[in-house]
Amino acid sequence: MVEATDGTLFKAEYERELETWLRRRFGWLLGAILGWEVLSLLLAVAMALLYRVSARADLSEVAEEDPEAAAQLDTLREAGPEYLTLTMLGTILALAIAARAFVSVRRRLETREQTLQATNWLILQIGAVTFGTDLAMRLLWPVRANELGTAGLPTILFLHLVPSLILPWTPRESMRPMYPLASMLMLELVVLKITGMVGSADIVRTLLLAPIALAPGLAVSWYRMRVHRRRFDRQMVTKGFFAMRRELSQAKAVQMALFPRPVREGGHDFDFAYSPANEVGGDFIHASLDEKGRLDVVLMDVTGHGLASALTVARLSGEVERLLAEDPDMTPGTVLRSLNRYVALTLSKHSVYLTAISVQVDPVHGTVRYVNAGHPPAWVRRGDGRVERFDSTTFLLGAVPDADFDADETEIVLGPDDVLVLVTDGVHEAPDRTGRQFGIERIAEFLARPLPRDGVSRALTHAVEQWRGKVGDDDVLVATIRTPAATPPLPRTASHAEDIERGISMGLAATPPEEPAPAAGAPA
Repeated sequence: MVEATDGTLFKAEYERELETWLRRRFGWLLGAILGWEVLSLLLAVAMALLYRVSARADLSEVAEEDPEAAAQLDTLREAGPEYLTLTMLGTILALAIAARAFVSVRRRLETREQTLQATNWLILQIGAVTFGTDLAMRLLWPVRANELGTAGLPTILFLHLVPSLILPWTPRESMRPMYPLASMLMLELVVLKITGMVGSADIVRTLLLAPIALAPGLAVSWYRMRVHRRRFDRQMVTKGFFAMRRELSQAKAVQMALFPRPVREGGHDFDFAYSPANEVGGDFIHASLDEKGRLDVVLMDVTGHGLASALTVARLSGEVERLLAEDPDMTPGTVLRSLNRYVALTLSKHSVYLTAISVQVDPVHGTVRYVNAGHPPAWVRRGDGRVERFDSTTFLLGAVPDADFDADETEIVLGPDDVLVLVTDGVHEAPDRTGRQFGIERIAEFLARPLPRDGVSRALTHAVEQWRGKVGDDDVLVATIRTPAATPPLPRTASHAEDIERGISMGLAATPPEEPAPAAGAPA
């Protein structure tokens, strides 16, 4: 686990990103080391050539023209071929280590941890070669102690800073190979102390300066990982946002496919308007016609809104469809009792409840069997302008077990000019910018006004949207039901029933036929 991912929301994606990035940059590090060692080898060869020149040259003339160049040649002559041999040998060993890692090790790396281990071994091997070569040189050609006190610090600085400039690793990860390297440096100083080449002050000074040598690499590692993590989070949030919007759009299409189409057949006129607070919501309505021409409507409102409620709606829509498909004669009270049992057994343990209205409309007589389970009231707008309110008749679904659920049914009679209006709580609870709710009274006032023949649900939804502007945080669902073919219940003959069924199939108003005139001589 990479500790840099602790502050990001996308840990798995970030680790994969770092893994790929580290493997790629490990190749860059090997290339940089190979280039450095090749240059070092060329420099050693150039020094060997200079040694040959200095061994044969008379430095007196050079000293007259350029005293500094003469001093350098004299130092090179004093060092002798052993110095150049050790230098070239150390360079060749480091070059071989880097070449082997580039050719064979790099290809076998699969995980981030394997790459980090390969990096540690590379740094340790090159560090061991460098410290070994340096120690051998100092034992063969002693110099003054004050020039040796921090001899290993440049190596520590180089082997920590260069990888930190290239590799995407955390400060903690960058310190892994530094502990063994620090031990190598201390071993070199102890050997030099035993041989009398350095004093205790040199060792103390080296220990004090070691953190300073590590500070640049630590700062680079911390800054790179911090910047990259923030940039990665922004990219992932942006990518995730567009992906989420795309998925929510698809989810909205799927949810809207569950909603029924307006029903304008069999003497029914059913319509609805839905405005979810988000892409998907927790309000839903089911409408279906049975073989006898009755219209069953179930309006549901799941607690909360958004994706969680939409997932619940998907489950409930299938349950309602199953119930009415298995028993088309199921009454509204039985529908809500069955839904209450389903919610109590499956959803209430997750603190998910819902309110619902179930109605069954008989278009022949305009009668509506009605049950309200904790839902906002239903409304009937009469043809003469009167507005009637029908409140809840039982508990919200899932609040009580099946044995305590009492689905009392109410019967409403609709005339040809009456309209039944069903709403969810997003209508009367819609707030304006000051926090005032649309309220039950405004619903009644709206329905008391002259209403259009069609589009009442859309008109009321539009009024709510104008009231709340863009501050609404709940779904709004309005449904309307008319029965323009309704007639009062009368005793019917067989021919009368056939006429009514024929009128329903044509979508026209069915009226009772005129009584035939009595035949001559027949009793009145």
